[in-house]
Amino acid sequence: MMEVEQIRSAYSTLSDSEQAAAALIAQLGNMSPTIVVFFATVEHDGALIGDALRRRFPQAQVAGCSSNGEFCEHGFGAGGVVALALGKEMISQAASTLAVLDQGVVAGIEAAAAALGEELGQPLRALDPQKWIGLGFLEGATGREEKINEALGNVAPLLPFVGGSAGDRIRFERTWAYAKGQLSHNACALLVLKPTRPFAIMKTCHFVATPVQTTVTKCDPDQRLIHELDGQPAIERYAELVGVPADKLEFLHYLSNPLGLMIDGEPWLRSVVRAKGTSLFFACSVLEGMTLNVMCPKDILEDAATAFARATAPLGITPRAAILFNCAYRMIEVQLKGISEDYHRALSSVPHIGCQSNGESYLGHINQTLTGLVLS
Repeated sequence: MMEVEQIRSAYSTLSDSEQAAAALIAQLGNMSPTIVVFFATVEHDGALIGDALRRRFPQAQVAGCSSNGEFCEHGFGAGGVVALALGKEMISQAASTLAVLDQGVVAGIEAAAAALGEELGQPLRALDPQKWIGLGFLEGATGREEKINEALGNVAPLLPFVGGSAGDRIRFERTWAYAKGQLSHNACALLVLKPTRPFAIMKTCHFVATPVQTTVTKCDPDQRLIHELDGQPAIERYAELVGVPADKLEFLHYLSNPLGLMIDGEPWLRSVVRAKGTSLFFACSVLEGMTLNVMCPKDILEDAATAFARATAPLGITPRAAILFNCAYRMIEVQLKGISEDYHRALSSVPHIGCQSNGESYLGHINQTLTGLVLS
């Protein structure tokens, strides 16, 4: 008997949503997947694409979100769509839902958790985190990722969710998420999966901490603003820390010099977006009293080339597929350096799809990081 294919990715650069959906379906072929995940440019009609995939694969959980760019082992770019289908021998059980945030983050996440629990026949907090994993495609334009991750932690304190923020070509105006046949611009798509084999969560960045530290002495976390560092105007102190006059600070300085919250030797990056008066606007919330390290960049290509091996080494497993969320800042860095092809070639040792995201999620909201689920 012919072996049923368990992993297949698809990629289309077509801008017409109906044609792009048809291209994906043709590439995915005669699979019988448990899940189909897709990422598409924000200009695409995500509902049309998602609905087409649901009609073709009615047994599958289909979910996706908008992106700043799309990539897989077949190609990369901005303005297209990618999809990954995983069969029963990869994912034995799955549930998905759309957490609509119209009534607030907590209400939306709690309702979504209840819906997932009902579909699975047990509450999320009862799931064994050694056997189950959550994926989150977060609303990515309005700066609520910290609240969303906190709410997910409250409804499922033991179940990790990994993912990223939906993109909109880095405009931070309006993103979309799709699940269960529904699309919303004010929602998160959530999936809960039970892989058949061991799996790993990827969280990697190409920055290491320098000994130089600074303390946040005045900030507005809800607005992601730092007003003072070490008791000085934030922009002046940051300029001192990175060795550039405050009036000479440019985007490239911010890109190369994020700050990092160090936890057990691991960096959780907080990236500067721009100056706002004498304050600094960050892509991630920072709390008053928090001590941060100035970070130093290493080779982003080496980081990408070794990412799968480092994620799976503790489990001793061979990666077979991955769903990835690559920070738009990483995307910009490789573009500026002219190494985009090399970067995506380094990731293409494993069948995968990826979203160039407006931020990444794992145990919280982070920046300039590559996160994802790696399946064996």
